[in-house]
Amino acid sequence: MSEPLSPHPANLPACTSDLGDDKGTSPTYLYRKRSIYYFRYALPMTLKQHLGCSEVRISLRTSYLRTARFRARMLYSELAKTFLDTTMLDYKEIRRRMNILLQRLLERDHNDISKRMGISIPEKQIDVSFERLAESNAEILTSCNNNEEILRTIGTEVILQLFQGGIFHPDEITEENALSIVKAYNEMQITAHRIRAARKRGDFLMEEPITSRDFGKLPSEKDDTLSPSDADPLSVPEPVTAPADVHLLYSEAVERFLSQKLLDGDWEAHSLPDHRGRLEGFLEIMGDKPIQAISREDMRTFRETLRKLPPNRSRSKVYKDKSIQELLALDIGKTLSIKTINIHVEAVAGMLEWCVREGLLETNPATRLQLKDRRQAVELRPAFTREELSKIFTYLKFSQGKFKSPAYYWIPLVALYTGMRLEEIAQLHRKDVYESSTEGIWVIDINDTGVDENNWGKLLKTKNARRLVPIHPLLIDAGFLKYHKKMAQEGFIRLFPDLNKSEKTAKLGKQPSKQFKAVVTAALGDVAGKSFHSLRHTFADFFKQKGLQNDYFRQVFGHELPTLAASQYGEKFPPELLYKEIILKLDYEIESQEMTYRVG
Repeated sequence: MSEPLSPHPANLPACTSDLGDDKGTSPTYLYRKRSIYYFRYALPMTLKQHLGCSEVRISLRTSYLRTARFRARMLYSELAKTFLDTTMLDYKEIRRRMNILLQRLLERDHNDISKRMGISIPEKQIDVSFERLAESNAEILTSCNNNEEILRTIGTEVILQLFQGGIFHPDEITEENALSIVKAYNEMQITAHRIRAARKRGDFLMEEPITSRDFGKLPSEKDDTLSPSDADPLSVPEPVTAPADVHLLYSEAVERFLSQKLLDGDWEAHSLPDHRGRLEGFLEIMGDKPIQAISREDMRTFRETLRKLPPNRSRSKVYKDKSIQELLALDIGKTLSIKTINIHVEAVAGMLEWCVREGLLETNPATRLQLKDRRQAVELRPAFTREELSKIFTYLKFSQGKFKSPAYYWIPLVALYTGMRLEEIAQLHRKDVYESSTEGIWVIDINDTGVDENNWGKLLKTKNARRLVPIHPLLIDAGFLKYHKKMAQEGFIRLFPDLNKSEKTAKLGKQPSKQFKAVVTAALGDVAGKSFHSLRHTFADFFKQKGLQNDYFRQVFGHELPTLAASQYGEKFPPELLYKEIILKLDYEIESQEMTYRVG
């Protein structure tokens, strides 16, 4: 009597991987019969005809799930190396090869140090920059992407190029998949043009998901030791050997982990520098070593070393050029907070746990090593008091509009009177601010749709972040809608168009946050724990003190409604109700004469 651990293999797609295991479940090709685990793989039609059988079924000769998972991964890997890679040409395989081609195009462009020229036609007074030319090429190719007639027209030339480049073998391309391959090539070219335009702007983050991953090799580049005709899919080497990367270095494991997280869609490219920085802290302190050699004592040493290091050491003039040993020899007053230490320890623990799930490690030496933080959550990011708000917003830069950018003026005010997150405000498009169907009630529409002048999209922290927030009348009196109208007249897409990203700074809100912190320090002195995010806490604390942290508040704040009935049934609360029940009740009791507003 079989006991399936997952849907029946016969109903599975032809090409499965072991990535489903990441969620803590068993791989889709494992099943159990009388306490023994088996590997079972349903072959696609092309392989059924080629091999004369419909599936691969092999006893893994173990009753232990972890051992079965490991052996199943090894079998799948061998299966892929022997005949799946060269026989099966599904969408994922087509995309994999196109990504290899894209990587090589980008590398070639990088190595080309000649000047990037646009087009100039003096007699027609036409000048097109290289950046705009690349964007135009991407737009033209995008318009062709779903046009079968055009794809067929360019198909012959594209297929020939792919043959010549060794991307595909003639036997792999059929009448059924030719258009799909041409379309994938077209999409690859679109991405290449957009990355070239981004490079010209100094934005190198767009290419990170491509350049940071290993897509393997082309079939023509592999040293096949076993041909499809020689392969016996029903046999398995005995005993099953350990993986080739048994001495996988920590640095190599980090790259695999980051790439997989991007591939699985768990992380966005903009968050990659933060994740990488936390993981590389271990490398800096403990050095590079095989992950199998990392002990629990190593993890304790890592944690205890973090407790002796200063915050922001890479940006501090005093500390940035010093080694870990030199830092440990210093008498450092302020060290990393417990929260920061735990974030770094948890990052390494999470990566090593992924290695366990992937069969690269037997156990995780970094579990349950977080320090206990005995502070209450409310103490970690305290709200501003009424007196502090008065000092901040009557400070010279606010009262006289002395900021270099209107964004530095408006973003803190919007945060204070809407409770919005910093990046939610910084990335707003002009069209995200509009009058609702209820006349007189203006709203901010927080969403992740549309791109700006730089082809940058918007990002939301959670699914509940997508919401409408009515605009407080005080913001309107201050001239926020006049500023909005001015941006419309000047034709900008973003509400704060002068904010920018860089290779090191992937968020638009970093500079406004830095400017606000400078004002806080100038107006209040060095107030520990109070920063831009304290504005959101101030908004929340107002409604907490009034006993108004209800479902209306949670929707405005972007938090999930706590009850099943509220979260899954019925429509969202309309803007007019939120305006009445939440926004109009918000009053920090700051006299109007204490705060002088000015249109940026």
